[in-house]
Amino acid sequence: MLFIPDDEYERGMNMNDSQIIRVEERLDSGNAGELKIKASELIASGTGKLILDLTDTKFIDSIGLGALVSILKQTAQNDSKVVLTSLSPQVRQIFELTRLYRLFDIYESPEDAGGVAG
Repeated sequence: MLFIPDDEYERGMNMNDSQIIRVEERLDSGNAGELKIKASELIASGTGKLILDLTDTKFIDSIGLGALVSILKQTAQNDSKVVLTSLSPQVRQIFELTRLYRLFDIYESPEDAGGVAG
């Protein structure tokens, strides 16, 4: 998992209080806990919007989905927001089958998500 602070994010777009986490190829029991910890740290620090970039993610299991739902709940409790970006066809299908696409704001790219007010 790679964390990219705003000031290092390319193109100089207005990310304001947004932070990006780029998720690895797999989101499963091996790294879901790490994602939740990193997201919790960012949310606790006052991040207004957490952007989870799934560009490289090709597989998510039930533990990974649970981590995403947990992050969604935590942001709601902390007056923050989480959005997902760059879903591969495989990951998009998982969100459609589980109907989780109804819970999350999903964008084509981090740039698209960064332009949305937090």
